Amino acid sequence: MENTNFKNRRYTTLSKLKDGVAIIPAAGYKTRSNDTEFTFRQNSNFKYLTGCNEPDAILVLTPHLEKKDHLFVRPNDRLMEIWSGRRLGPEKSKEVFDMDECYSIDDFQKVLPELLKGHREVFLDLFNETELLMKVRKICMDLDPRGRLKTPTPKAFRHVSSLIEQQRLIKDQNEILKMKKAAHATNRAHRAAMAKAKVGANEAEIFNLMEYVFRQNGAHSSAYESIVAGGVNGTILHYVQNNMQLADGDMLLIDAGSEFDTYASDVTRTFPINGKYTGIQKEVYEIVLEAMKNSFSKCSPGHTLEEVHMESVKSLSQGLRDLKIFKQSIDEIVEKNLYKEFYPHGTSHWLGMDVHDQNPYMDDDFRPITFKEGMLFTVEPGLYFQPDNLDIPSELRGMAVRIEDDILITESSHENLTAMIPKEVKEVEKACEENYEQFL
Repeated sequence: MENTNFKNRRYTTLSKLKDGVAIIPAAGYKTRSNDTEFTFRQNSNFKYLTGCNEPDAILVLTPHLEKKDHLFVRPNDRLMEIWSGRRLGPEKSKEVFDMDECYSIDDFQKVLPELLKGHREVFLDLFNETELLMKVRKICMDLDPRGRLKTPTPKAFRHVSSLIEQQRLIKDQNEILKMKKAAHATNRAHRAAMAKAKVGANEAEIFNLMEYVFRQNGAHSSAYESIVAGGVNGTILHYVQNNMQLADGDMLLIDAGSEFDTYASDVTRTFPINGKYTGIQKEVYEIVLEAMKNSFSKCSPGHTLEEVHMESVKSLSQGLRDLKIFKQSIDEIVEKNLYKEFYPHGTSHWLGMDVHDQNPYMDDDFRPITFKEGMLFTVEPGLYFQPDNLDIPSELRGMAVRIEDDILITESSHENLTAMIPKEVKEVEKACEENYEQFL
């Protein structure tokens, strides 16, 4: 069934190419240091169209040939497979990935000229694949240098990524199922963190526990570098040191999500390290939670991410007035961007194969994309009170609260894929009282 999905995606891409050939490479291994490498992670666009998780492969789509999809993969090599793992090889890959043709990657430069003939353009990632671009450019130049062939050859290059990323905006049922599996593992990990955190523990303990629980519950990895930020560290939006001791009276902000088969979850929770919100912590937390709930009111077909964001902005601006930080009207706070000192980021981003999914935010007329069934994104309002801001009450300085859920647009409304992760005050405090060992 899933192979059919990949084949259909390739044919959708083919229909957009007109006179062009598309060339989409897989990821390769990246050197970490000397002769060691980072953990391999497949190129999202390549995976989306093929389902193939092998490195150093290339997909070629040819709309004007009888055979439309062609996959180049590493050949079988017994010695290399002993050192680095099994390879499917061309023959098996053709069957597994339902390709019209499959070749050894060693034959790419020999086979590609024939695949290019009859096409006028090449679609390729022009921004991130310079080496491949130069290689294909040379092949195109050598195809018909004097213009004597009686068939078209490519004379132009176009960027391919946007064509695929537009398709990725709407998730099918298999994709949604994978994201729900990622959300399940993320739920278990956040609950384990709430139960484990205590005064005197180190952020690293919580970070390592969550990484373990992700995998224990079927996830393949974390979707991004987790943020485990105690106290003032939460005011750093992308804090990733995760190595400070947790202090009594502080809150712990955790932004962490798992990845299942290249599909991400992205969740933030903020909770008291000692298990009980203080008065001002609870007041700020409920301001952020109310902003999230107000933003949910715009999470339905026909609305936009901009509308979701403005609901949070207006709600948080009211909260900042209630905290006596601003005396101006809500309209003035919003129009003059006064809130940005305390809420500097957007409320939402697309979510899917990448945690910040590379999907368009504007249509061809530069209007915000309107929600349709199958779109998936985050809602993550927050308030951050920098420790050096002497214009705010001292009890607020160094405090940070962010809450984030993953939202799927349905036929008439939305589904919160991460709603089961505690975020109401009483739910969070109860989760902090649990025994973390139940999640191991």
